[in-house]
Amino acid sequence: MNQQLEQRIHSVEIDQMRKHFPQFSLHTGDGSLPFAPKGTVFWGGYLRTNNDQTYSVAVTYPVNFPDGSIRAYVQELMGVNTLHKYNDGHLCLYSNDHGGGGEGYVNCETTAATVVSWTAAWLNAYEVYKAKGVWPGP
Repeated sequence: MNQQLEQRIHSVEIDQMRKHFPQFSLHTGDGSLPFAPKGTVFWGGYLRTNNDQTYSVAVTYPVNFPDGSIRAYVQELMGVNTLHKYNDGHLCLYSNDHGGGGEGYVNCETTAATVVSWTAAWLNAYEVYKAKGVWPGP
């Protein structure tokens, strides 16, 4: 793990994740998971939706963290083609990903806990989409 990433994780990320999402734990990829090549640092855990569905979620740090975006993956949706998800499986969570005004992810300020909370909202929207055929919101 690079020193800047390690320092950031220990100073902010661990405290925030323990406080808001204690069911998540920190891991280092060994190459066996499609979203976590060897050496990738990620949080793994479970989120339960309003419909009582449980999903396995991984939130990965880019190698050049704090530059680059933290990405979220849902293991059960890997390989599933759906709206607001990229071909490699990571979720479209940031408004600037799809032409917004740049709100959303801010390098050095957005924490993994923020991305996990956005992922929870994304999962609820996904379930509405599955039930009604229309993605809620703009």
